[in-house]
Amino acid sequence: MKKAKFQHPMTKVEAIVGWVYVFVHIFAMPYIVSALNAFVFPKLGFQLNSTWLNFLYYAIGFVFLMGFLFHFLRESFGNMWNNFMATVVSVLIGYVAYIFLSAAVNLMIGFFVPSTVNPNSAAINSIIRINPKKMVVIGVLLAPVVEETLFRGVVFGTLRRKNAILAYVVSSLLFSVYHLWSYFLDGGSLWDLLYLLQYIPAGLVLGWCYEHSGSVWASVFLHMLINYVSITVTIG
Repeated sequence: MKKAKFQHPMTKVEAIVGWVYVFVHIFAMPYIVSALNAFVFPKLGFQLNSTWLNFLYYAIGFVFLMGFLFHFLRESFGNMWNNFMATVVSVLIGYVAYIFLSAAVNLMIGFFVPSTVNPNSAAINSIIRINPKKMVVIGVLLAPVVEETLFRGVVFGTLRRKNAILAYVVSSLLFSVYHLWSYFLDGGSLWDLLYLLQYIPAGLVLGWCYEHSGSVWASVFLHMLINYVSITVTIG
């Protein structure tokens, strides 16, 4: 595949705002949403279940990105159309690579902790079985746009301008921590740190997909595909 030229049409203001929101989204927004559900919504006569809390969490992120990073997303969408075949091929190759890398990591983790389950995956799968249709909307439509704009568009993209290796390492590690840090605070064991490795394949492949396609939307579509297959398997 001919590699498309790496393009990152993000302004300095978007980059600054994006980096600030990356940490707000990871570390502050879960508590903000929980606080709203505990103290504000009951006064309005309702409370949200875990499915709707997830929807609110990503909906807030989506609205924020549309308001403050719309220029980047629009320009990147144009880059996707200009390199459409590179986008398609990057998504297909990326998905195959993700399957093999994830299988290898899971085999390794299973060797060390064969009797435990990734707490984040267990929580998500439980919600999927209760509300599969709503989780398709969240996991296939909202979450990929929000997470790829932040972790690949903001983190990977801005660091890639300076150093490619640094971009892959930081974006992948931050993506892993994003999925599990709250469980460590709730008393997770040191063995649970191994589950951070389960998100490294996705982080690397999604970054590669963006870099080789020339558009962050390629990684968005790859992320959508990964989540759709995962949700479908869980439902089935």
